[in-house]
Amino acid sequence: MKALKHVVAPMFATAIMIATAASCERYEAPPRPTIQGLVSGVLDNPRAPIVIDFGTSIDPNTLFVKIALLDQDVEGNLADEDDDPETELRVLVRRDLNEGDLGAQADIDAAGGRLTLVLDSALPVGPKLVLIVEGNLRSPTGTVSRHRVKIPFSYVVKCAEGASSFASGTYFVLLDVEQPLGTQIQLLAYIDVDPKTGGLVGQFTNADRNPEQKCPTACPSTDVCRLLPAPECVAPSTRAGTVDEWPDFVPNAPPPTGYSFVVQGCAVDDETASGILTAPATMVVQSPAVTVEGLTMTASFAPGADGLVRATGSLTADVVRLGTNPLGAGKGSISAVRLPDDRVPPNVPRPPERRGADAGP
Repeated sequence: MKALKHVVAPMFATAIMIATAASCERYEAPPRPTIQGLVSGVLDNPRAPIVIDFGTSIDPNTLFVKIALLDQDVEGNLADEDDDPETELRVLVRRDLNEGDLGAQADIDAAGGRLTLVLDSALPVGPKLVLIVEGNLRSPTGTVSRHRVKIPFSYVVKCAEGASSFASGTYFVLLDVEQPLGTQIQLLAYIDVDPKTGGLVGQFTNADRNPEQKCPTACPSTDVCRLLPAPECVAPSTRAGTVDEWPDFVPNAPPPTGYSFVVQGCAVDDETASGILTAPATMVVQSPAVTVEGLTMTASFAPGADGLVRATGSLTADVVRLGTNPLGAGKGSISAVRLPDDRVPPNVPRPPERRGADAGP
């Protein structure tokens, strides 16, 4: 019995030591992403690099990150999470070893657990965005963040003063693009300005020639009828000669051929006009696949001889993409006219409520 006691006692003591040592091992949490500088879901500078801190070292081979427009269904699902095969996640920035990077240069500090996204162009100001970090992100020690993480955020605009003379309402807008390729974009935009703060929010929607209009002579199925400047059968893609041809156009928002995007900015009163400067916006078209990033517009609005408010100005874009291929920076001119309230075509989308009007583009 004594011999057995001498054998069992050391074994028991060893077991206690092993259990105690195991219980004293330091717990290491899996990587948990946070956006540096994010306050109440808002970032300040849409052109500044985005720094993501994971709180621990990471295995870069398991790091898959996206920034997309925050489009959700009623259940809170993103476009790539719902049951509708027609919806697509509108990705603006991507760090992906399989599909390739998009929209930013990814600088990874694996040991420090940090990812810095150096943006190719400004992210849009106004619409809600979401940072997506895919699941199965690992640390070198084997801890795993198994689930997809989604962090909503946005940028806001701050304005210096009010703009009481700007005429809010529906405008027909022509963007005559000179670079990187010559084209014209027709838009119907509802622009709303807060007279107290000068904060501007607009919903800019694709405008197409009205296929229901009838010419004196029936048009072939490949053409549509334009009524201005004179009735004529034309291709649907025919450019508008001036903004006064607005009665020939109707809104087309639903993708894949339609689109609509939010613009925020500031308006300011001048002696005889109101000027606007918009913060960077992003225009995404599904078909054909074209993305305009960092779109900014500057224009002056004033009543014309006919009493209608008219505008002229300029536009720039950080980059224009065909698919995922960058074509170059964008440049062009703007013209616009305010439509009489009783002649606005139906179904022109309205913008979301004004917010963040105390900050500058």
